[in-house]
Amino acid sequence: MKIGFLFMLTIAGIFSGCQQRSDSGGIARADNTGISNRKNETYATQEKQKAADDGELDSVWLEKARTDAFKIARPAFRKNDFSRQYEFYPEDSSYAIGIDITIGNLFDDGQHYFLLRRHVPWATLVDVYKLVDTTTQRVISRSQGGMTFVRDTILDVNGDHVNDFLVHWYPASGCCRRNIYSVYLNLASNRAFSNEYEFINPTFSPGEKIIRGVEYGHPGEVGLYKYRWNGLEVDTVEFIYPDVQAKGQFIKTRRRHYRPTKDDGTVLKNVPAEYHHIESYDWFIEF
Repeated sequence: MKIGFLFMLTIAGIFSGCQQRSDSGGIARADNTGISNRKNETYATQEKQKAADDGELDSVWLEKARTDAFKIARPAFRKNDFSRQYEFYPEDSSYAIGIDITIGNLFDDGQHYFLLRRHVPWATLVDVYKLVDTTTQRVISRSQGGMTFVRDTILDVNGDHVNDFLVHWYPASGCCRRNIYSVYLNLASNRAFSNEYEFINPTFSPGEKIIRGVEYGHPGEVGLYKYRWNGLEVDTVEFIYPDVQAKGQFIKTRRRHYRPTKDDGTVLKNVPAEYHHIESYDWFIEF
């Protein structure tokens, strides 16, 4: 009996020790998971902080580039014409900043301007300053991100015989043709520029005060549009869509539609000739 009792006591001790080691292992695993989560949170926080620091550094370098451009441009503020292109290398930066400077009576409105572009890998920053002697007044400021900048240009778009400022850009994603123009009207009488107007695939006809263009969408469904300048307002004149129920036929409407039928507007057998030579007409007609 004594031997049996001692044997049972030994077995119980062994089982108890195994249970303790098992419990200890479970606790250790729980602690490891907690440590892993804390490490992940710390890493995420560090990454956010790094991104913030990088963004702050980018802003600092862009401002240094602007300061450098002003240093070069300022002596030419009184000149009739001046231009310069060069690359600025910020200290400790991994990239160069391309700088374009243009000075002159850029809008043919009797005013002197300084146009500054700064190109970095992820954006193009465009600023237009009006010059009065050696002082500057910024009248347009735009950051065109995501490698979407195509060009900027100066022309009269609304037929008031004063040149306006346009930025042509193309989105980085999308299914269909998407030439976008951001327009800033020159409000010469107010010595200022308007807020941004945005048009997709437009053709400007300043003599008519008209904008014709092609909407965004697939050939066979996408429509033509016609707008008219009314002072600082843009009035809708009409839309023309392919008739999806009758090939070679078209529907004219007064408002935007998706796949309109004859019940939504007026049936046309042909597209009016005024649209035949606009930009991107081929995109509309190819279906």
